[in-house]
Amino acid sequence: MLTAIAIVRERESMLVLTRDVGWGQPITDTDVTTVDLPPDARRYVIPDSDRARVLGRVAASNLRAGRLLSPTDVTTQAVPAAGQHVFGIRLESGHFPARGLAPNDPVAVLALTPSAGATGDTVAAGGGFRARVVQVSPPDADGAIVADVLIPAEAAEQASAAAAGGALVMLLGPNR
Repeated sequence: MLTAIAIVRERESMLVLTRDVGWGQPITDTDVTTVDLPPDARRYVIPDSDRARVLGRVAASNLRAGRLLSPTDVTTQAVPAAGQHVFGIRLESGHFPARGLAPNDPVAVLALTPSAGATGDTVAAGGGFRARVVQVSPPDADGAIVADVLIPAEAAEQASAAAAGGALVMLLGPNR
């Protein structure tokens, strides 16, 4: 009976997130701490003994503080990968969803161009392109944000137009 009690008390340090880490962002030593769990938890979470293997890898999805870190939460896939670019696009208030944008959100981006009408009017140019949000700046004094978006290299010309002249961003549904 004493052996069973000793087994129940065995604990091993496992990695847990101390703060949010956005998709595609590297995981640093300050992003993780440990919590003691039964050794069987190794099947689902990363033990502290594997910390060196995790640090420097990137988040495979949006990871929230307090989450136990699992092997599927980290990847070596860099952002941007080969054949991809990251563009920063300034978005005026009202040109992005009211709920805001978050890393890994799938979006459609429409470049804006000045219209022939009144000063300051704009219209969407072309068919736009699809992108994935990498990160978003806090709003400035005017409520505008800068969204870093991940695009395929083929969309670089359209992304350049959106970055230069402004854009309208629409959030797409899941699996887009």
